[in-house]
Amino acid sequence: MTILRNAIGMEIEGKKFFRKVAERAKYPRTKEMFGSLVKQEERHVRVLEEELDRLQSGKGWIAPSSIKETGASSAPHEVFEGAKTQASAFDPKSGELEAIRLGMDIERRSIEYYRRAGDEVGSEEAKRVFNWLVGEEAGHLSILKAEHDIRSKSGFYFDNPEFSLEVM
Repeated sequence: MTILRNAIGMEIEGKKFFRKVAERAKYPRTKEMFGSLVKQEERHVRVLEEELDRLQSGKGWIAPSSIKETGASSAPHEVFEGAKTQASAFDPKSGELEAIRLGMDIERRSIEYYRRAGDEVGSEEAKRVFNWLVGEEAGHLSILKAEHDIRSKSGFYFDNPEFSLEVM
């Protein structure tokens, strides 16, 4: 349950960060991308809160695809604690490209946290939930990386995608 509470806190902090960047972004594509990430983080919070509620009531884990919407909250975790993320993310002088880089760093740390969480839990159902979150966060990282490549004119980037990496 501690892992779930920490994960909920991480997702809430991620949502706050992405929302702040979306509100501040001047480039429409960046604004839209971060707005979409806010919605996806909200979905993660709902999934994790439902899992926590089920565990607290003795019902056990269920698959993410079976989760219904609910609500609660928790405290942030190591992805944001002690990191330069919060301070520089909300500095009005930092640009959109820097916010994208920070977002990529947050997603990398989230992926690592969920991988470790999946390794620590004994339940196969719990492992599936954390593996699902690794996949979700990896998708976010791909979206941010593509936007970074577009904005910095480096590497491979997507212009008119043949498919969407976003989850509705």
